[in-house]
Amino acid sequence: MIKWKDLHLPPINLWNQPNMSFLKHTNCPKCGSKDNLGEYTDHWFCFGCGYHKLKKDLASVRLRLAGNVVKDDGDISINVSDDLPQEARQWLLQYGITSQDVVDNHMGWCADRSLLVLTNTPSYWQARNFGKGVKYISKGIKPLLFYGHGDTIVCVEDIISAIKVSKANSHVCAIPLLGSSVSLELEKVLLERFKNVIIWLDRDKATYAVKQARNMVAKGLNCSVLVTQDDPKEYSVGEINEWLRNRL
Repeated sequence: MIKWKDLHLPPINLWNQPNMSFLKHTNCPKCGSKDNLGEYTDHWFCFGCGYHKLKKDLASVRLRLAGNVVKDDGDISINVSDDLPQEARQWLLQYGITSQDVVDNHMGWCADRSLLVLTNTPSYWQARNFGKGVKYISKGIKPLLFYGHGDTIVCVEDIISAIKVSKANSHVCAIPLLGSSVSLELEKVLLERFKNVIIWLDRDKATYAVKQARNMVAKGLNCSVLVTQDDPKEYSVGEINEWLRNRL
């Protein structure tokens, strides 16, 4: 069963700018992520590597100065039911996520937007989009989501990978980074609660995994890195345990 604690990350200054409006997710030129880069009215920001760039065209500059962009009203609510269509269930089954897992992890379906809602906390939701546009959509302040139990925690990029790792090995806890960066808030929790940390990212994020592991080792954590061609969700239970065996 899902074990999550809604520990809010401190908002960065970008969120406090009154003239900012989110437009879309797109590719990041720095880390290579396909959808971690958020494009806003007057800047870009990558949720994975922290890349940030202001737009310099005249219209964007004017918007920053004039304050004529409609403000976000702060409402992150989404209409969710437990009636998942077959398409969504089949997508989950390819990763070994069963109907019982859907219930245990409180997944749902937003019919008016064709979204499979993977997590829905009071301050954040993330969903797999089955309609037009980008594959993943999220809104709110990223929480810390814990799946499973154990004094060893595996940090992965996405929610499905976290669920699959925790199902594959009952001796570990898994957390989705909802990107590829370990926040200061998460570092604090790791230091307080876990004996061992494994950062498991795909090959595109290898450099970030190593850098973050070194940082945590310097702070006293027993941390190792696991880099594979794909995210953990793409592997079988046997393969996941084989990858973890040399790290436990």
